[in-house]
Amino acid sequence: MFDDWAWKSFVRVVEEAREPTPFKSKAQKRYKAQRRRNDIYTTTGGHKSPSTGSPFKDKLKRFGTDRLRFESLGELLGEEIDLSHLELKDTLSPVLWENGKVREEIRPKLLQIADDFMTSLGLQDQIQDVHLVGSMANYNYSDMSDIDVHIMMDFSVVNEDTDLVRKYFALAKSRWNKNYGLILGGHDVEVYVEDVNKPAIPTARYSLTKDEWIKKPMDKDADIDYDNIRKKVEEKLSEIEEIESLFNKEEYQKAHELAMNMKNKLANFRQSGLNKGGELSTENLVFKVLRRNNMLDKINDYIEESYKNLRSFGL
Repeated sequence: MFDDWAWKSFVRVVEEAREPTPFKSKAQKRYKAQRRRNDIYTTTGGHKSPSTGSPFKDKLKRFGTDRLRFESLGELLGEEIDLSHLELKDTLSPVLWENGKVREEIRPKLLQIADDFMTSLGLQDQIQDVHLVGSMANYNYSDMSDIDVHIMMDFSVVNEDTDLVRKYFALAKSRWNKNYGLILGGHDVEVYVEDVNKPAIPTARYSLTKDEWIKKPMDKDADIDYDNIRKKVEEKLSEIEEIESLFNKEEYQKAHELAMNMKNKLANFRQSGLNKGGELSTENLVFKVLRRNNMLDKINDYIEESYKNLRSFGL
């Protein structure tokens, strides 16, 4: 039975709720930490070394997750921007794949996660398929890549306002991550619900339900325009530096407006790239570089802090 009470509660507060964002909020940072303590789906098996594929039987460890961190934007602008994590690998991730198929010990775990999530919403009977997408289904994965599990269903079954349903599922996913933050083979598992009536992003897709490729990965010898990516990253960093300057000068209204505008533009920028060129589009890779260097977090922090300064007052 669909969780009708949760849906009605969501509808009542939706106008007050902030629309979910692809950027990492402070809450989402806490969820990431929680994931390291809630590895309830993977306790044995996997690979000791992702490069050699050597097996082991103990509790799985996370792969290296060192992130580049900078004291200031000036330092980042003064550094050579590291794009090495964008390089295409020769093979699909050995964490998930073996002979072109999802590893037989991994597939049921991902399906169970999808079923558990939908069961928590009372919608387990509405699952039409479960897809594995994103860089972990492609050659451009890294040790920081998430395992993106997309649950396919018809949003109109829940409500004719499918945009409202999308927001509901986004909030439900955030709550799920907070409570269970899952790790599989050293990678965070991200669950999404996707409307089967919307055109899919042109990227590699593997049906976990049918255990077969829907769309195979791109050519692993494809060219990446590193010079253009670096140029666009530098442009975006300059925009963030302008926001930082406004905030430091206590021009909070301008800082807030510019940060909000940039957040929305970046989301559209990435989506446009995915729609046109898929995973290897310049827009998507620029977004990944900014995210890896915590610049998306920084934009969100400026939005929150400038708003607090605008609305706070002393007595």
